[in-house]
Amino acid sequence: MAPGYKEDSYLILQPGSQYTLVRLGLEDPLGLPSHSIPTKVYRCEKEEEETVYSMAEKEGYSEVFPIVAGHIRDVKGLQFFIKSIITTLLKKDGDGDEEENGHQEITSAELVNLLLVQASSRWSPFAVESIVNYAFEALNFNSVSVIPLELCSMFAYGSIPNALVVDIGYEKSEILPIVDYQLYSPAKKVVSKGGDNINKTLCKLLPKFTHEQAEILKKSSIFECLSEEDAKKSFYGMEGLIENIDMNDGENDDDGVLDIAAIVTSEKSTREILEENKKAKKKADNRQNSEMETNTFYDSDGSLLTVGKERFQGCNDLIDSLVFNIYHSLRKIPDLKKRQDCYDNIILTGQTSKIKGLKEKIIFHLFSNYVILTDNKLLQPQSQFRNDVRTVDDSAISQVPRHLKLVPKVEYFSEWKKNGFEDCSFLGAQILSKQVFTSNSELCLTRENYNENGPMVIWNICL
Repeated sequence: MAPGYKEDSYLILQPGSQYTLVRLGLEDPLGLPSHSIPTKVYRCEKEEEETVYSMAEKEGYSEVFPIVAGHIRDVKGLQFFIKSIITTLLKKDGDGDEEENGHQEITSAELVNLLLVQASSRWSPFAVESIVNYAFEALNFNSVSVIPLELCSMFAYGSIPNALVVDIGYEKSEILPIVDYQLYSPAKKVVSKGGDNINKTLCKLLPKFTHEQAEILKKSSIFECLSEEDAKKSFYGMEGLIENIDMNDGENDDDGVLDIAAIVTSEKSTREILEENKKAKKKADNRQNSEMETNTFYDSDGSLLTVGKERFQGCNDLIDSLVFNIYHSLRKIPDLKKRQDCYDNIILTGQTSKIKGLKEKIIFHLFSNYVILTDNKLLQPQSQFRNDVRTVDDSAISQVPRHLKLVPKVEYFSEWKKNGFEDCSFLGAQILSKQVFTSNSELCLTRENYNENGPMVIWNICL
């Protein structure tokens, strides 16, 4: 391996609209991102002067998110953000001197090899070329490679020629098939719904909840998507969990509010009431979440909030949109065999996909709505779809999908297996970096190639 391509010099960077995942240097086995940094900067626009950025909040500076719904809205802000990251990482090693503006002079970045995960197809060519130009001209990186998130996600699960990657983001979701190891762009779908859509629905279901409380509830252990089978067995039953926001408005005024009045007017002491609540909670802990009428979680202020059936609601709109667009995306693949392969290799990524039961419910609805069964039998409740394959006689029918499934998680990355594969694209980027940054690789843009051809040559080496 050439001196400029040591694995401790690989910088993996995945900028998202909410958070940017970072790791400098690989380890064995490949681990999680070392940092998850909010993708925001502070900007000050001074008259007759160039825009100034800061990573810290200052008087006269406004908070800016350089990436919004997948679009890079502030290229210079993102460039400054990347510079701040590499500066901080190199400073930990004690390299460089301090500049007047408080930033470290980047001297050892010439040994850094940047693999940038293109987290959205909405990144414009101008934005990508500007980042590449900045990486070489301002940061003096050794080499740069830009790889789409979908390909990184696929490589995290192995080398799969035909697959479907669905990245469920915060403000949008992207659906893109991979055919013969290449992104099949004609089938790309961008859905303007993501995790934030769930938050907005929860705020309608729970009018007294703030957006922040809805976000915390969504990420809590008590929030989940119930399968049809589990919903029927739940405290509320299938009918009770139908999301009808208009009917629910005003019905949940007491949800999420500690009943102080009951404590004040009770003849029992506060200690007795709290003790009873503690016993009731202990008893409830022995029941499944779905069997309980209410459950509790803590918000950022430490307040204990109580939630009813709303903790099983809020995802249906997102799920319906994803299922509809997955089907219409894959319809654009003319080769039926490869289209079926994509249905059999579905990869769901993004932090929103971490919600308990969400992946299974997407697959179940996709199965219920679109899988073609040769015997024309309806899907029975007891055969609730659990990521298995309903096989049929392939010679008896020429339409797809005939079956579908999620790609199984790999077992040999212990940290990822423990923490979940929602950010599998970052794992795939680490795997790919070992192939991209080699002395004879044509998958990265070297400084020599950049000096000869400029930033536009990045499109010739993109994986």
